[in-house]
Amino acid sequence: MSVVAAVLMAAGEVGEPDADGAPAPSRTSSAFCADLSTFQMAMLSYQSDVGKALQNQPLDFAEARRKAALIADYGRRMRGSAPPDIARHFTTVLDAVAASARAVEPGGSARAVVEPVYGKRNRAAFDAVQKYECR
Repeated sequence: MSVVAAVLMAAGEVGEPDADGAPAPSRTSSAFCADLSTFQMAMLSYQSDVGKALQNQPLDFAEARRKAALIADYGRRMRGSAPPDIARHFTTVLDAVAASARAVEPGGSARAVVEPVYGKRNRAAFDAVQKYECR
């Protein structure tokens, strides 16, 4: 193994060498893993805001749309480097937040805002993305 590969491996930039001795890319060096904790926090914050609609509390439309846009922006950057074991769930979460955000408007249906985020159909994806940890 070269000195450069050893230094990169120690820094977490590449993983253990593959069968040919070439360093394998590390999951932690991907855009997905670099932004995952920020994405998870934004997702939790959006879920919290949307949850207010479940309790008949007023929803700050501008703030909810801002958070959804932040999630979409991070998601665009992260999607291409999402590890295969989480990619499908990640895409489901992005689509659900986008569907929910489209319904965030004065006079809009609370159910249309809440269902994509809290409904049974997407629950497993939200849980998986929230609990996901890069190695």
